[in-house]
This record gives sequence, C-alpha cells and structure tokens, in this order.
Amino acid sequence: MTSRKTEGKTPLSPPLSRRGLFSVVIAGRPNVGNSALFNRLLRRRRSLVHDLPGVTRDVLEAEASTNDGRRYRLLDTGGYDPEGREEMPRAVAERAAAAIRKADLVLLVVDASAGILPGDLAAARMIREAGVEALVIANKIDRKEGAAGEGEAWELGFPEVHGISAEHDLGVDEVGEAIALRLPEQEEGTETAGPAERETALAIVGRPNVGKSSLINALLGEDRAIVSAVAGTTRDSVDALLRHGGVSFRLIDTAGIRRKGKTRRGAEVLSVVQARKRIEECDVAILVLDAAEGVTSQDAQVGAYVAEAGKGLVILANKWDLATRPGLEGNKAAKEFRLDVEEAIPFARHAPVLLASAKTRKGLSKVLDTVASVSENRRRRITTAELNRVLGVALRDQPPRSASGRILKVYYVAQTGMAPPTFTLVGSRQERLHFSEERRIENMLRKSADFSGTPIRISVRARSSKSRQSTVDSRQRGR
Repeated sequence: MTSRKTEGKTPLSPPLSRRGLFSVVIAGRPNVGNSALFNRLLRRRRSLVHDLPGVTRDVLEAEASTNDGRRYRLLDTGGYDPEGREEMPRAVAERAAAAIRKADLVLLVVDASAGILPGDLAAARMIREAGVEALVIANKIDRKEGAAGEGEAWELGFPEVHGISAEHDLGVDEVGEAIALRLPEQEEGTETAGPAERETALAIVGRPNVGKSSLINALLGEDRAIVSAVAGTTRDSVDALLRHGGVSFRLIDTAGIRRKGKTRRGAEVLSVVQARKRIEECDVAILVLDAAEGVTSQDAQVGAYVAEAGKGLVILANKWDLATRPGLEGNKAAKEFRLDVEEAIPFARHAPVLLASAKTRKGLSKVLDTVASVSENRRRRITTAELNRVLGVALRDQPPRSASGRILKVYYVAQTGMAPPTFTLVGSRQERLHFSEERRIENMLRKSADFSGTPIRISVRARSSKSRQSTVDSRQRGR
C-alpha cells in the first residue's frame, strides 16, 4: 500500500461543478473495483458489487463528505470498454465518457493484479482528451501480483498513483485525503440545499421494461439512465438530484422487479434485493405501468411492496401515447384505465393515477408536483381534538367490531405517528379491528384531511389501568 506524488506539485482547486458541489467520477474498465471503491468512499454499501463484469451500467450519484465535513458529489460509472461492439457495452461507455467530461476530478481505477491492459490505456487517453485532472487508483494490491501492477500503473502517464485494496479497505483513506486536497475550503455561492431543506427521496419502481429509466431521463431532461428494449437493463439503483418548485428530489431508478420464479441467479437477484431495499429508504414511490399492456398481477405485487413499507405512492401509466388517441375516445379510455387500476390494485385506491408518455413528455408536467403533495400528506398531523370531533360521534353511534366480531368501546382516538400517518384507538381492550371496520375508519380519516397517496395505519390499544382509575376518581369527586 503506497501513495506516490510528483514532488512539489500542488493541486489546483478547480471551479465548482454546475450542480454546485465538486464532482468526483470513478472510472475504469469493467470489473476492476469501481463500485467497491465507491462504497468505501461513501462509507456505506450503495453500489452493487459482484464478480460478474458489467454489473454497474448506469451512472450512480451520491453525496459524500471528507473527514472535516466538506461535501462533494461522487459518481460511479459503468465499466469503460470502448471496444465493446454490442449495444449495451457501447451505451455504458458513452455514459461513462459523458460523466468524465463533466467531472472536476477523475479516479481512474485499474486492476493492479492484472497489469495495464488496452482498456486502461484507452480510458487514460479519453481522460487526457477531456482535459480533466485524474488520479490513478491501482486496486487489488493485496493480491500476489498487485505490487508489480502498481508499478506499471505509472505507465499511464498521470502524476499521482495510489495503491489500494477496496475489498479490504487498504489505502482508501489516502484516496479520501487526496480528494480533500482538491476541494474548495468553503462552498460559497453553491446551489446545494441548506440545512433546513428536506430532500424527498423518490423511487421509480415497476416490473422490467415498463419505461422507468425513460421516465428518469425525461424528468431530468438528460440521458442519465440507459434505456433499452432489453428487459433488465437497469441492475443497480440510479440516484440523480433534481430541484423543482422549490423542492429537492432524489430520483432513484430501480431495477425491474420480477416474480421470484423468473429471477435468474447472480447479479439479477442482487439487483431485485437492492430495489426492494431502496423502496424501504424512499419517501414516495412512482409505480410505473405499461399503459399499452394494461395492469398485470406483477404490477400489483410491486405496489404491495410499497404499501407494506408504508411509503407514499403515485401510479403512472407510461406509454399512454401508444394506448389511446386524444379527444372523447381518449377520455373514455382514461376513465376505463383508472377503473382497471382500482380493480387490479384495490389496496392503492388512495394513490393518484397519472397518464403520461416519457417518450413524448406529455403528461409529465404534473408528476413532481403530485409527488411533493403526496410527500406532504405522508407527514400530515391531525390534533387529538380534531380527530375526536371527526370520529368521536361516529364511533359512539356505531361502535367498531373487532376481528372476532365483538363490539369495541372506543374512548378516544390519537395520532401516534407520521410517515405514514398512524392512528391509535384507545378502547376497552386491545384487539385487532375487523378489516371492514379499518376501511370504514380510514375512509372517515381521508374525508377529514388530504391523505391522498399515503397509506394510513390504524391500531387499537387498551386504556391503561391508571387512566381508568383517574376516570373513576374524577367521577367520585363530581358527586
């Protein structure tokens, strides 16, 4: 593990990137350890790491920080293979090249145990042509052949080489220090969010090949995610930052979620696990449907994952340009499609249904405004006084039944949580409500306030003995 630098070289501080934060791009040919280094610098597992080459295809973006708290943008690119003749490797290389050209600093990763290969030379040549400062990261020096390969890395012609093992976290701290040397001391005049601004994490979910990546690109106005007619193109979860209407969004393009029986082994299994993990981390999910194909049982299953996680939900029927024509016929088709969605995904009747086309951008203008509204509804709070004004008389006149069929006496209702809104009925005993009673109370709550797009949780708790004794004492004092 060594780090050598050109004597007397003082790194210049490049200008801030167009998104406000200093931009560091990790690049290199496939399977050299780009994603492992990305995860180490972030100090968390964010990018998929697998022995299969080409697991990372899109450009992944996240916010990282130095030891002294200064922030920067870290981007993980797919393996740079300019010799790839197939459509997918060529698209990956194009995305990587585009990210490099916009970078403030590039970390060129090579596999020290394999030596310098033609792909490494091609990547180095492209970085020099882009005129971007670069550090060479000789990875896998823990292996027997790694020491010799680190020496060969100097042949790439860059003035700084760092030998590391991303897998075993050797030398990564020195790479972090090298990045810190190049960061501005203060980030004045940046466009980054202030401490009081909350970021809305928006996951784009759905089965394979319904247009999730196309939707991400259309919302961003640029080709960030690779779009292909081949199902399963997206393997990792692609993050991108976007501001709209004074709100900061983190867009997360997840891998298509297949049925278990149709998911192959290896990287595809990992990507589906990662997609479900990102659902757990988001605030709101957009469930993308293929309007031309209609609603399927797999669409409902993906929606169920969102509901189980208690996340906000917006349903977007993509490819609506293929599904119908404008005018009266189109209005009729839209109404019928919404009824189909309600029938196929009954547990998501609270979710707004949008009809749009990522290809033509028609119908996309209201997407982010709808997401912002759902995110706000998910954190809505109703006072106990208002709750009991809305529900008190109704629950006294028609007491709810428990799952066993017994009548439950409700003393009062309180909101005990947000995101998602959670309400607790304090009653004569603790027993789960009958599902029809849960639906009745949920409908009353939705009429009392705007909870569009968010699930509602309802629980029952028995009144404590201390509360019962207080009630008895107060009645005795009143006699």
